[in-house]
Amino acid sequence: MELEDPDFHHERLTEEDRADKLLDLALEKIRAVGLVRERGRQRTDSTHGLAAVRT
Repeated sequence: MELEDPDFHHERLTEEDRADKLLDLALEKIRAVGLVRERGRQRTDSTHGLAAVRT
């Protein structure tokens, strides 16, 4: 869903810490496939990381 979509309600993300819950869920899934590790060094400009995300 696009942010400009009329059915997208920005206010709903602020209710009951939904944005934080969504981020936690996304991070959990990303960790599960091995793209990030606890206490590991992360580089957002890493070619390897970008290729893994693209795949």
